Amino acid sequence: MKKLLTMVIALALALILALPALADQPYTGPLPLYVNREKVKVYREPSTKAKSITKIKGATSVVPEFVSDDGAWIGILVEDTKHGGQKIGWIQKEFLVDYFPQSLCSHKWSDWTVEKQATCTEKGYRWRTCTICGIRDEQDTKKKDHDWGKWKVTKEATCSKKGERVRTCKNCGTEEKEEYYEDHDFGSWEMTKEPTCTAQGERQHKCKVCGTVETQTLDMLPHDYEYQVTTEATDHSAGVRSRICKVCGTNGGEETFDPEGTLRRGDRGEGVAHMQQLLVEQGYLNAGGADGVFGGGTEKALMKYQQDRSLNPDGIGWPQTLKDLEHDYGPWQVVKPMTRSESGERVRVCQGCGFEQHEVLDAGTTLEKGARGENVRAMQQIIKEVGYDAGSFDGIYGGKLDNALAGFAADHGMVVEAGKVRPADVDAVVNAWFDGMSEETWKGESSTETPVNLALTVEPAASFDGSGITTYSWSLTNLGSEKANFTALLLTFGEPDFRHEDLVMVLDGVELVPGAGNSASGSFNVDAEWGEGNLNFAAMAVSEADGGKWLSNTVTFENAVNPAEKTVAPMDGAVDVNALADGIYPVSFDRGDVLAGASGTYMNAVHIFTQDWYDPVDVTTLKVGDTIIVEGEPVPVLSIEETEYGYNVNEGQDAREFYLSASEDSNGFAVHGMDDMTTYTERGVATLLIDPSATFTDAWDIESDPVTVAYDGIVEAMQSSANDWFVPYNTTVRIEGGKVVEINRVYVP
Repeated sequence: MKKLLTMVIALALALILALPALADQPYTGPLPLYVNREKVKVYREPSTKAKSITKIKGATSVVPEFVSDDGAWIGILVEDTKHGGQKIGWIQKEFLVDYFPQSLCSHKWSDWTVEKQATCTEKGYRWRTCTICGIRDEQDTKKKDHDWGKWKVTKEATCSKKGERVRTCKNCGTEEKEEYYEDHDFGSWEMTKEPTCTAQGERQHKCKVCGTVETQTLDMLPHDYEYQVTTEATDHSAGVRSRICKVCGTNGGEETFDPEGTLRRGDRGEGVAHMQQLLVEQGYLNAGGADGVFGGGTEKALMKYQQDRSLNPDGIGWPQTLKDLEHDYGPWQVVKPMTRSESGERVRVCQGCGFEQHEVLDAGTTLEKGARGENVRAMQQIIKEVGYDAGSFDGIYGGKLDNALAGFAADHGMVVEAGKVRPADVDAVVNAWFDGMSEETWKGESSTETPVNLALTVEPAASFDGSGITTYSWSLTNLGSEKANFTALLLTFGEPDFRHEDLVMVLDGVELVPGAGNSASGSFNVDAEWGEGNLNFAAMAVSEADGGKWLSNTVTFENAVNPAEKTVAPMDGAVDVNALADGIYPVSFDRGDVLAGASGTYMNAVHIFTQDWYDPVDVTTLKVGDTIIVEGEPVPVLSIEETEYGYNVNEGQDAREFYLSASEDSNGFAVHGMDDMTTYTERGVATLLIDPSATFTDAWDIESDPVTVAYDGIVEAMQSSANDWFVPYNTTVRIEGGKVVEINRVYVP
């Protein structure tokens, strides 16, 4: 340390000799000194008018070297950050003290030192110090809790007579006394007022020791409804029925009901998927729409079919409509191949009635003279970009667009058809625009950091019919911070080089506001014979701010047949607990809430549960990369394996593991843990009537045979059971006609 200090002083003296303007009085005060302000400037000379060299933070330790003639400035050794060395800098003496300024210390505390341990009668004492400034922090510690022994009864108590008891601390001998009562020893519940479907009931039980009576109000019984049909359903219309209580005659309201087999918007499953496939086959729905979910697109397609077939165009899949859709078609026959400049055609014939279904095979939208919309506007804009005037960008296909396209065709050796803009014409114009783009305006692919952030999704058809034509539905949104004008959907085979390869395109021209406020969407047919390798999609938009050309993410499909990733959610699990449909429901209840009265036996305050069920189409097409919603949480599918029981998902993977098993009727799949435990969701609380034909089967005790009791013995069997654990994992009720006809409890480990 002395050697280092000697070197520092020697260097300081050398600097003094080199800078005669500095004072040369050695400092004789204490070493070191501390800065007593939050920040203090250090100057080149002993003057606040001199240029400052650096700043020193409060509580910093400095080693004084010299003092100015007037004693107001102290010279210290500091880093010269500009010249890469050390030099003498000057700081006012009033900003230095010979003790550490604790008010500026951030304090780094040592571990606590305990001088006195706390007991259950006295506080303890401990202290610690700051390793920076040395300040001491002292603290009393609170008393410990007494370590009580067991209660000893000094005076016996009953449920009506107060007793006394005492306990003693094992450490200090302190005694604690208290008065207490024993709990009432209530007998069985007795009905004092029967509940009905119009009035609450009441029950009581009495303490066997003191006679205290406890009264409990019972919920009203549910109405015992039966349906009375006022208007019969037909194969093309709904019927009307009323719910009438058989006991009190209350009308629970009218409701419509469909004939069996009817499909409506919101339905899901194989029946919907089959109807959608029929609509696809007859040209009313894109292939990507056959997803087993009856949504708005399916409804519109069905309405158009009904209208064309002189049926009521209400968008409902009545039995009449579904029967009409069922043609026995032979295979498709291509009667005219599709090209980019001319549409193709295929046909198939119903083998039962001879009805012919024709379908146009078109690679993209053909615009005809008189057409209006954003597609036309986009074509007007792009052909202007390559030097041909199509008039104003009004989105109306008139003669000027025809003239501009004819001029372009003449200059590029093309043959065009007056009054039409074909897909091949769009390709040529947009490719010419690409070729003429300057590098200054080309922005390439967007990302989350760019002002224009284009997110493209593409869904191919779920199945392929062997004709070589595949329909893709696509949607594009702008997640960036600036507006952009969507210009074209781009398509290549092979490598996804959308800047230099041959392109196939569909125009749209929709304005995309920031934050996914709107989107462009459409569909596009692909002939698999157009090229080799993967099929790649991207979309392009032009920034309104600077005219930059932005690409979306690239969507790739191997051999143009792999469907896009999807998210699978449970089917609608809505349950009306006040009018339960026939079926089996997991339940939970207290054994004392199964009661018998003049109106019959009933279950009070029953919690109704159901499983989450998944559509069979969703499950059987589930693949790695998809997401499934389980108990409200998204779970990535990292692996999936079909077994004789269903599908194992994520077994041995770093994600939630479970398996999906089909219901007995194969109309849905349920989630089970790998330990075979089922998940349930509570749907509400109800009071249920028990039908006189009902039975209660109890198999909770694995070491004993199951016990089944009839209606008359259910209440006694419930209330005398040694196990009162009735929960959805072990207990179910079967509902038929609004009443409980079966209660089952099984053993659950």
